[in-house]
Order: sequence, then structure tokens, then C-alpha cells
Amino acid sequence: MKLLVCVDLSPETPILIKYAQQFAQQLSARMCLLHVTDSQEEMVGYGGVFGELPVYIDPKEIRHDIAQRFQREHQQMQTLSQQLQDAGLSAIGLLVNGTSVVTTILKEADKLAADMIIVGSHHKSLLVQLIEGSTSKSLINQANRPVLVVPVNV
Repeated sequence: MKLLVCVDLSPETPILIKYAQQFAQQLSARMCLLHVTDSQEEMVGYGGVFGELPVYIDPKEIRHDIAQRFQREHQQMQTLSQQLQDAGLSAIGLLVNGTSVVTTILKEADKLAADMIIVGSHHKSLLVQLIEGSTSKSLINQANRPVLVVPVNV
């Protein structure tokens, strides 16, 4: 069995990892940790207008910021997967660039032939849910395989 464990690298990620690890051990499953990152996040706000003056940001600075974030996230994913391997599990970590988290997760689940998607759920206010949506709810509605939602802010 192959489990696709979707992480956001938030402070609550260890809660999700611990639960998924126990689940994988009971099922003798392989784990694939997935973090979807978006290089366009840094573009928002750059070159914008502050007050009345247009602001120019050097594209090299933007690329540098993106590269630093990718490197930091890649290292975090490597550390997480290594910890699972050290615990005796078959685990890999993937960092994938995508503008739609849900679409990217579903595509990766297909590519990896994952048997189940495991995702954490953060409590969000109704307003935030209306603005941002809910990754876990969207996955449940769109996935063609089981989705296990783990509450992580307990």
C-alpha cells in the first residue's frame, strides 16, 4: 500500500506525520510526503504600488527569494523523509511546484498510484474558508481514492 501524505510544513506538520507514520506502520505501507509550493507567491506584492509611488523590485531579487524558499522547503522535506526512514519506514519526500494545491495533489496521487491521500485539517474561520477554501474538503470532493483527514490543531 502507498500513502500520499500531504504536508504544508506548518508548525502542526509533526502531528500529521506522527499519525501517518503510525498508520503506515500498521499497514506496512510506503509513504510519500508531498509539499506543494507555488513560485508565484513571491510575485504578489512585487512591483506593486505603495501609497502613490510605484515600486520597482529587481527580478533577480525575486528569483533569489524563490530559490531560497525552495531550498529551505526541500531541506525540510528531506529531513522529514529521513526521519521516517530512520524509523524503519519506506518513505520519500517530494517538493512539487504548482499553482493549485488540490490539482497538484491529485495529479501526484495519480502519478504515484497512491492508494490513499492523507492530509491535515486546520480549523479556519468561516470567513477564511470562504476566501481561501479548504484543501481537505476539495480533495474529498474531487479525489478518486480515499482521503483521510487528520485534525492537526488539537
